[in-house]
Amino acid sequence: MAALLDSIDGEERELHTDGSGTAPAPGARAFAQVLDDLTANLAPEPPVLPRRLLRRAYVPRPLGAPGDLILVIGASVDALSVVRSMAAASTTREIAVAGSIELAGAVRVDDRRTAVRARAIGVHTASPVFVAFGLDRDSVTRSGWDKLVQSISPDQVWVAVDAGRKPDDTALWVNTVASRIPVDAVAVEGSALTASPETVEELNLPIGWVDGLAPGTARSPRPVWDS
Repeated sequence: MAALLDSIDGEERELHTDGSGTAPAPGARAFAQVLDDLTANLAPEPPVLPRRLLRRAYVPRPLGAPGDLILVIGASVDALSVVRSMAAASTTREIAVAGSIELAGAVRVDDRRTAVRARAIGVHTASPVFVAFGLDRDSVTRSGWDKLVQSISPDQVWVAVDAGRKPDDTALWVNTVASRIPVDAVAVEGSALTASPETVEELNLPIGWVDGLAPGTARSPRPVWDS
């Protein structure tokens, strides 16, 4: 294309300096034909979807194979609530805790060894394992928690957020987490209790869990541990 453009520029300069008014040289006509053919055969650019539509086009789901380790990281109450609802939806009670969360009777996952043990339990019971990782907002900027997550090597990472909290605070916290570890999706709590639940869509991460359910699914029976 660059060579052809240089050629036609030269032809035009000769035509203008000649002053004879004669028809363009054959090279110019050839270039014009090539340009017409090229324009006619170019495929149109694919439409660029807005980010919101792109996020809605992909709706992630919690993994469900035996031994899969699904880590949900967030404020303790949010992460634990999400893990319980995900476990209930998958008809399993295989939940574990990490970070700042303490739960009697639940397996703790604090390193690679305990993560392998949790996976083994999941394989034995033919179910995935959901890990609630408590990370207070004051602790997110400190070092250490990200290395712990890396040592656990989860198969999927979700961030648990409360739709009722200030959007700017939530975005800052989620962006900090996502800058240190790979994040697959967002799980939202409290969406029904705020007048502006749509603000979580500005996190630029796919949303696959809302108020204890995958989007578009019917509400399941209340888990026995919440009664």
